[in-house]
Amino acid sequence: RHLWRECYTARWPAFADCLAFQGAEDWRAMYKDTLMGRCECTLEVFDREKKLGFAMAAMPARVQYEARVRGYVARYLSATEVQPETIPYHEGYRLRFCPSSARQRLQPGHRGAAGSDSRMGVGIGSVPKSPVGPGGAAMTPPYPYRVFEGIEGLQVGQGVELQWRMQFGSPFGWWYGQLEELHKDPSGKWANATITFRHFPASSRWYKLDVRFGDSELRPCSFGGFTGGIRGVSEEERALWMRFFPKEPVIF
Repeated sequence: RHLWRECYTARWPAFADCLAFQGAEDWRAMYKDTLMGRCECTLEVFDREKKLGFAMAAMPARVQYEARVRGYVARYLSATEVQPETIPYHEGYRLRFCPSSARQRLQPGHRGAAGSDSRMGVGIGSVPKSPVGPGGAAMTPPYPYRVFEGIEGLQVGQGVELQWRMQFGSPFGWWYGQLEELHKDPSGKWANATITFRHFPASSRWYKLDVRFGDSELRPCSFGGFTGGIRGVSEEERALWMRFFPKEPVIF
């Protein structure tokens, strides 16, 4: 079992993180299922479609490995239908599972059958309905739609990821920036922050953002769309983000 897990992790590290979090044990079977395109996980994709509009962002998608294309097929979660992206195998570094420091709060759901997330009733490219459990009780929506709560572990000057989404029915993506100011409310439940996005020129309207965060509220954003929570990144995570930093300032 240990050998098969090592082989799996070496070939599909982001998938391995996801499956390990869900308690996978039969890694030999998982290896076969993944190779045959029968394993699909909700992952986050850096540099989506390599479009400037998604620069320095990690976007949620249902991803499976497809041997016939020697790579991955990412079907982005969206309020509107979008075409899948084929990601070459050698660009597997663009994939990650829900960040480790966010898993306890966001509780990523279990993998589903290819092309669906039947556990939560969410189809590809659809707005999530309000899931209902036994007795009509409301269920928690899939993790990319949940606000990340908390204000702990943040320091001015640190790299951070901000939850942001354009439309009410869309999932959050994580957008990388630098924390310039942090003012915590005495209650300890929320804070105000100023974040700069340095892949934009300082003169850009997208360069600096003031945001309130920490509780479960979804708030309108001055850029448009809505913001959720903020999480600090480790040095290792920052180094990965810097692999995607544009060579030239992003100008729209």
